Amino acid sequence: MAMKDVVIVGGGVVGVACARALAQRGAKVTVLERDLIGHGCSFGNAGWLTPSQATPLANPTMLLKSFRWMFDPESPLYIQPRLDPAYLRWLAGFLLSSRKAKFERGAEALIELCRVSVDLWEELAGRSSVPFGYARAGLLAVFEKQASLEAARGSIDLVARCGVRADRWTSDEVRDREPAIVGAQVGGYFFPDDAQCEPYPAVRALAAEAEAEGVTFVEGVEVFGISDGASGAKVLRTTRGEIQADRLVVATGPWSEEFGKMLGVRLPVLGAKGYSLLLPRADPHPKRSIYLIERKVAVNPHDDALRIAGTLELVRNDFSINQRRVDVILRGAKGMLNLGDPPVVQHTWRGLRPCTPDGMPLIGRARGRGDVWLATGHQMTGLKTATGTGLLLAQLMAGETPSFDPEPFRADRY
Repeated sequence: MAMKDVVIVGGGVVGVACARALAQRGAKVTVLERDLIGHGCSFGNAGWLTPSQATPLANPTMLLKSFRWMFDPESPLYIQPRLDPAYLRWLAGFLLSSRKAKFERGAEALIELCRVSVDLWEELAGRSSVPFGYARAGLLAVFEKQASLEAARGSIDLVARCGVRADRWTSDEVRDREPAIVGAQVGGYFFPDDAQCEPYPAVRALAAEAEAEGVTFVEGVEVFGISDGASGAKVLRTTRGEIQADRLVVATGPWSEEFGKMLGVRLPVLGAKGYSLLLPRADPHPKRSIYLIERKVAVNPHDDALRIAGTLELVRNDFSINQRRVDVILRGAKGMLNLGDPPVVQHTWRGLRPCTPDGMPLIGRARGRGDVWLATGHQMTGLKTATGTGLLLAQLMAGETPSFDPEPFRADRY
């Protein structure tokens, strides 16, 4: 039986970030990944590193809309109806978490976590030999309706209180400063401190640095059972034999609910499917990340391609591709950008975002499980908060004073 100091289950961007931060503190870390490192939701998401958009999924402004969207298969947020007690319990928690005060407290914490993370990503970009398209070019939120633009004032004020700068652009300023927007619009908000990257290369850059710190990555290994060893360590039964871990970190994303059952820990993490499409460069090509507000489409320009992403389907672990929803994203982007006629989609990707009922990640020690630690449930903020999550978890595990308040992310709150 192999004996390990720290075993991290899950080799997505969060697991890799935790591994690096723990190794920097002297831990001997092994990461077990059932597929390939960075090939989960970290592989093809929008690539945004945007504090301006780092808010909990349970949003009071979306509450009434979500009920309407539940019955619309083309809606930005689709809640798959099902009579499953655990699923219904999750939805009840989601609705209860949509209160304004709770949402705003969560937003403040997530934005802080994201701001720390973006700074850490920038530091990595400055020293890494693995390029990952990092650029702090800002994000432009574009509005097509005056009522939507005015209604956004509350959200702008909230993120501004958290230190996120925002500049209001007129319709003429949008046209002049971002020529890629060719559709009709009434103006927008520009967030100059937001950044972007190419998601999979970013994970690879982080993994390369973790390996340099001594982290061992094991791909193609699945954990199918866990028991307590005689010494109090965890014995992991895997497809590569048994592994004993003094300390265990669960970074299993949308598979956390099932993994928690093996541990005897309730982890209400629901998979929410999203899509991204990779196209050739647009003409004109965007200068920065763009959020098409009414269409709920995320745009990220790479040097040699254009990535567009959108939709959220609460579906547990359904990996099927719904062509109707893919078409909605493409149609939405085509209405505002010059993508060619017809647009050429080079790659269609879907991934599952791990969502807790309150939309806040679980970071810290699991309830009543000794040296079992959690780093999961990051919904749509995994990439943008990964490096900060790794820092916070490593500080907690090392007994250091955390750089920021861990209370909003308490892993034992469920």
